[in-house]
Amino acid sequence: MYKVIILDDMAYIRYRVKDILKEMDIEVYESATSFDFFNKLHDKKDEINLIILEVGLSNEDGFEVLRKIKARNLNIPIMILTKINTRSTFIKCIKEGTSEYILKPFDKKILLERTSRLVKSSKNKDEKGEIIYLNFQQYITKQIDKAKVESTKLSVIMLSLMKKYFTAMDEKIDVKDNYLILMDSLYEKLRTVFKVKDLFEKYGFSTLVGVLPQCAKDQALVTINKINEIYDTIRSADEKYAEYHLEYSCVTFPEDGENKQQLLDKLTSNMRGKVN
Repeated sequence: MYKVIILDDMAYIRYRVKDILKEMDIEVYESATSFDFFNKLHDKKDEINLIILEVGLSNEDGFEVLRKIKARNLNIPIMILTKINTRSTFIKCIKEGTSEYILKPFDKKILLERTSRLVKSSKNKDEKGEIIYLNFQQYITKQIDKAKVESTKLSVIMLSLMKKYFTAMDEKIDVKDNYLILMDSLYEKLRTVFKVKDLFEKYGFSTLVGVLPQCAKDQALVTINKINEIYDTIRSADEKYAEYHLEYSCVTFPEDGENKQQLLDKLTSNMRGKVN
């Protein structure tokens, strides 16, 4: 049985999440305060597959809670389930290495799908049966360390489904259920481009990211061309994609950065530059 812990000071949200996840036979530990949350996290850390966190707590600093969680270096993915509807909050959460960002009020189907993906990703193994990552942050760190030892390259691709005439300067996040459904569908269809050793997953609500071990930039561009071909086919067959285009950013180790943070900073900076 998968186990989840949620920190939210709104009892209704905790009860609703618990009731929804019961359908997947997921056990939910509830906390209304960070004190209770960290006590439970300490006792159950080896059992928990996912943390669900509201950063907009009424009487506490949710971002401080998030930083304390990350400081513990736990192998547990974090889902942000929040009432805060601003781009700056979203960016702060992504920089802290969270795995999902869902706005309230949330759609039951989306919560189920994303929770299912995250709890299952908490047990990923390589061809030798060894656990290689529990989330994107740990996977990329492991692969960079491996590339350093083997003197090989590593590329990271970021993809974003952008609405025409959208500008990233807009502070408020306006994400409709239809967009999230399109992103989920696009994610499933693009996964076929990536090999078993690669990682391809969602990085926030509007972005997909792929890590390509032993891959130079020219090889990564070949992958991007394949992605564009698939997307063109999808868009021509489904009119719901007509108002969107696929934007991408790509960085390569070691020329674009010698560690995870340098690579991700340049990756997101390149993406913001294209959007703007």
